[in-house]
Amino acid sequence: MTMASRWRRVFTSTGQPPAWALVRYLLGGLVAGFALSAGLPHFRATLLAGLAGAIVAASASAGPSGIARRLSLAAAVWTLAFTIVGFATGNHPVWAALAMAAVALLTSVAGAAGPLGGILGFLLSLAYLLIAGIARTAGLVGLISVQWAAVHIAVGCVAGLLVAFAGTAVRRRGEPEEVRAARAPIPIKPILASLRSFDEHARDGVRRAIPLAILMYFLQVDGGRDAFWTFFAAFLVLLTPGKTPTSLASIRVGSTIFGVLLLAVASVILPNEVLFSFGVVILFAGIGLGPPYPIVGGGLTSIGSILMAGAPTGAIGTWSTHRLLDTVVGCAIALTANYVLWPRDRQAQETVPAGPRPSAPVSDSSSASPPVTAGP
Repeated sequence: MTMASRWRRVFTSTGQPPAWALVRYLLGGLVAGFALSAGLPHFRATLLAGLAGAIVAASASAGPSGIARRLSLAAAVWTLAFTIVGFATGNHPVWAALAMAAVALLTSVAGAAGPLGGILGFLLSLAYLLIAGIARTAGLVGLISVQWAAVHIAVGCVAGLLVAFAGTAVRRRGEPEEVRAARAPIPIKPILASLRSFDEHARDGVRRAIPLAILMYFLQVDGGRDAFWTFFAAFLVLLTPGKTPTSLASIRVGSTIFGVLLLAVASVILPNEVLFSFGVVILFAGIGLGPPYPIVGGGLTSIGSILMAGAPTGAIGTWSTHRLLDTVVGCAIALTANYVLWPRDRQAQETVPAGPRPSAPVSDSSSASPPVTAGP
């Protein structure tokens, strides 16, 4: 394959629709979380409410409204529990590592309950990453008590539910009665059976738990951005429950490197203030464009993530160099665990969507579930 043909593949659509429905729910949950928690003490903790709101709202971004609502309720309950544990174990490296291992195992065996369990596992993994990781690097751990952090997270979950129910109420207007009545419970027995038999879901949990627990330990000990981004890169490779397919791992690594290099070039051309002001826009643009253009979408997501995680001082170009090295190290650790531990386990057939799959046609085609391909 020539270099020109490889570049054409980067900008060739996969044929999947953009994930703008997911972006709308994420943005709605983020804004609602900020708004509802703005009057609480510790203004900086509104970040926790915004992140929790975004995750809970995102759980209702696709599929029949009835299923989406049930999933958002489950996501709110477990997001509240997991993220409080993630915040409470901050600055306690050993406990943080053990909690990370437990979350990795539980979110993996959730996949034994079927597609909805896998979706919930993905969302809870992402929620834990955002709260436990970003709260640590943003200096919130130690500054805000666990009690007030829990209040902010709870308010964020409520805000996410409000967005989820408002969005599904709009979708219900165009749904046939049989679609509106669709229900899909998340059974517990297959999850318990997976733990007892130590099947591929449980093995996947251990495969994710070992590297993530080790990197979480060093993140809590060091607390710096290099430790965070090494952990972040590894987490995204191992984010989706199920053994990551080689093709998906390659896309995630490639999109991250593409984004870091593009940011380095942009930092030379544009003032830092301009780049910072567009951080959120770039991030959500990357998420929306991820399904049809995985490399481009993942690259934009990388840029937005780096800009949002970085303080508005220093040289972005220097950050980009460090982020590239951190990403390579994190991806290498994750890939080693993914393919060395139980290498005969089958790879996941596809990525877990960021929203429930429709069990029957839904009138709003824009709410189809996009696969998660964004890089860090």
